[in-house]
Amino acid sequence: MKLVLTSFRLKFLLKPRFLFFGMLLIFLLFSGCTGGGTVPRGWSGVTIDNGSLYLGSMNGRLVAINIANGSLKWSVTLQSPPTGGRGFGCAPAPTAVAVYGTPTVDGDTVFVTGYNGKIYRINSITQDSKDTFVRKDDKSTPKPIIAGAAVAGGKVYAGSSDGRVYALDAISLDLKWQFAAGDKIWSTPTVAGDTVYVTSFDKKLYALNADSGSKIWEFKSDGAIVSQPVIVGGTVYFGALDRYFYAVNSADGSLKWKFQAGKWFWAKPVVNNGVVYAANLDGTVYALNASSGQKQAEFKLGSPGSAAPVMAGNTLIVATESGNIYALDTASNQQKLLVDLGEKVFASPAVSGGKVYIHTNGDKLYEIDAGSGAKRELNIK
Repeated sequence: MKLVLTSFRLKFLLKPRFLFFGMLLIFLLFSGCTGGGTVPRGWSGVTIDNGSLYLGSMNGRLVAINIANGSLKWSVTLQSPPTGGRGFGCAPAPTAVAVYGTPTVDGDTVFVTGYNGKIYRINSITQDSKDTFVRKDDKSTPKPIIAGAAVAGGKVYAGSSDGRVYALDAISLDLKWQFAAGDKIWSTPTVAGDTVYVTSFDKKLYALNADSGSKIWEFKSDGAIVSQPVIVGGTVYFGALDRYFYAVNSADGSLKWKFQAGKWFWAKPVVNNGVVYAANLDGTVYALNASSGQKQAEFKLGSPGSAAPVMAGNTLIVATESGNIYALDTASNQQKLLVDLGEKVFASPAVSGGKVYIHTNGDKLYEIDAGSGAKRELNIK
């Protein structure tokens, strides 16, 4: 084990921007070898629907919060079948499931993806649940699902670390189709009309037929892609690990423009009033003209932005990895520090009624006033 970690440290930890990869690898190495008390971490984002907030806690539960009074409505522990030891005297792996993806809500149903390679379907009223492993065949070992799922047209779509996109029936969770990319998929698919757009570590953006899974077109960048694409007005917007941000024609996959930054683009962008806001791991949010890609403004935040920004009215809310939460005025291009949470943030926030909800890497959930920065901690235990 020491040899594995030393090799990893030499190859990756000397490069600060491999923090995400490092944390996932360390979790994988130790998840089954540290005794029965170990639980997964994960850093699920939050979803708001019909007065409730949903997130995956860092001890493997789907949590529902009443936004009005901040109380815990219910929680469901996500379970994976018990496994035996993994050699070297390892104890059985824990049964709780790490959740990195943001839950998705469709009516009374919440869909959650697990690091164990499962998709969970949970009724928000009764808490009845159903789950299934996502894998290419019954004999293969399920691979981790890092991002959340997308739900549209009676199907739930998810990408897996096995390099495939899966479409399941949203009720039965039966497999409808699968598509093989060339490498891992760590992004949430985006569904627009009858097309599913998904990015991959194979440096490609794919447009797939939502009904059959057949490939319509593909676009190749110069780096792996983990950013979830955003489709607005016939254009697909996404960033890549080659330091470029791309705008691609949604009809045929042709390049419209690209913009180079200092480091990787990891987070899902925001498009608002003809401007694309793209957070970069160089600690800057770039405001780009959505039609031309020309830089209109930039906001220096001093810490990488791996969480997707969100809009609160005309204000862009950005959570940095250091725990600083900023409000960026999109009219005046002025920035303001709302609050320093004092905890790392990797998960994307959500906004409702002028309040911002952020899940920190310390497994705390905060409600922050988008105007004043006043905060309160909500109970997720």
